[in-house]
Amino acid sequence: MTMNARLIALLVSTGLVLGSAQVSAQQDSDEEGPYLDVSGFYSFTGYSQNRFFLGKVKDSPTVSGLSDRDNYAVQIFRLNTEFARDENLKAVLRTDLAQSIWGLDNNPRDAELRGGFSNLFNRKDTNFAVHLDWAYVDYTNPEWDANFRLGRMKYVLGSMLVLDQDSDGFQIAKTWGPDQLTFSWAKMSEGADSLSDQDAIGPGGLSTEDATLYLANYVHGEDNWTVNPFFAYYRDDGADGGKAYVPNGLQYFRARFAPQLSEVAAFGVAADGTSGTWTFRGEVDYLTGSDDIANTDSGALEVADVNNGDLHGYNVFGEAKTVLGPGTLGFIFGLGSGDDDPMSGDGNINKIRTNGFFFVNEIWEDSIMPDEEGITPQGLGSPGSRGYREFENSTLFQVNYAWNINEELTYIASGTYVQATEPIFAWSDGDGSGTIDPSELGPESSDDLGSELDMRLTWNLDRGLTWVFRGGIFWPGDGAGYLINGTAAHDSAAYELRTDIRFSFGGIRIGG
Repeated sequence: MTMNARLIALLVSTGLVLGSAQVSAQQDSDEEGPYLDVSGFYSFTGYSQNRFFLGKVKDSPTVSGLSDRDNYAVQIFRLNTEFARDENLKAVLRTDLAQSIWGLDNNPRDAELRGGFSNLFNRKDTNFAVHLDWAYVDYTNPEWDANFRLGRMKYVLGSMLVLDQDSDGFQIAKTWGPDQLTFSWAKMSEGADSLSDQDAIGPGGLSTEDATLYLANYVHGEDNWTVNPFFAYYRDDGADGGKAYVPNGLQYFRARFAPQLSEVAAFGVAADGTSGTWTFRGEVDYLTGSDDIANTDSGALEVADVNNGDLHGYNVFGEAKTVLGPGTLGFIFGLGSGDDDPMSGDGNINKIRTNGFFFVNEIWEDSIMPDEEGITPQGLGSPGSRGYREFENSTLFQVNYAWNINEELTYIASGTYVQATEPIFAWSDGDGSGTIDPSELGPESSDDLGSELDMRLTWNLDRGLTWVFRGGIFWPGDGAGYLINGTAAHDSAAYELRTDIRFSFGGIRIGG
């Protein structure tokens, strides 16, 4: 156990021991006082993932130790802790302990940061130590109906299509009646591994200049409906280094041929509500911006695209559910813009940055990014397979049905068809340069991504204890082959079986 882990364990255990002697007396008092509130969960997930490269590599490891047959298990123990003076003034800490892939990373970090799959966990302390997700002060002024947060916390817009990340900064929220307006600022990157804000190039070829994010988020609730317009502005001043924080500074791969974000303005409206037996949820986004890095090829590992510096894109999402028989019938529609030519013209943008917690499918786009909260490759949208996430260049339609078998058992089945909004081109490094230039793109193309069938069985075993058995099969079209492998020569169906066991707990309070 590291020194940090020992310290946190000591603080928590000491607080439990000392505080238990005071609980009875404080419960008899009507006056609210300082308290320590703890909640959290333990989660185990076992995966059997097959043909996530559509049969290209069979049993031979490929990207970061992944192959077409991967069986592994992941666990996490998370604590959400509030150290509060009262309900209006608290420090919030979210901690991940023993977060790991079984049998892989329960070892000290590699000081030399060598390559390989285990390198995914360097700098993150996933070797059974401590990972601090959030750490911030939360203050509410009752007279002003205003809330202030300062530190590292969650930043989310709408349905998590445009923004979903943990960042350092502040958030100010003003509430009146059913309405709330929030202004936020986040330092997404200090630049290269330094504190300098000079126009210079630092370690790793990244600029020393910063990347910052500004947000305005308005929520209005009335009767059975909530409407949420929002605006985001992102700026990265580090174009001189030929790299941008998004995507070059991220610790994972996104889909190939993505623009390097220098400036982005995003406008969106999300809404949800009910009408009769129907429940609705949806969002519309428009994004515009610039890529100030004049590429002539994709760069190493096909990270970037070639564009004229102008970026545009959009997302459309709609979901409707209604009671039918013993369960709920649901429909999902998603539409995201794409790039009709990743080697010229305008570039496409659907998001600023997301962790991947927006869920539609078990296989096609389901992937939690590994840099902040996730450590498992998960679906075809993972940094291994490098498919799309959310609705990037996708037109998707899904029908699903949730059957409430009894109070303990729920079964969900879904069928999904996915087509590319813009055709996806074949690509190949014909000259062996390690990059893709305009002459190595196409001419073959396809907009057929594929179709998927999924199922999920949830069993509430006991108080806070849940078991989930889930899985699916994805039949790829030629477009999926071009996206993942650069060729349609491999078209084996990808399939997954997955089991989750989670124990959630809460309501543990000392003092108050």
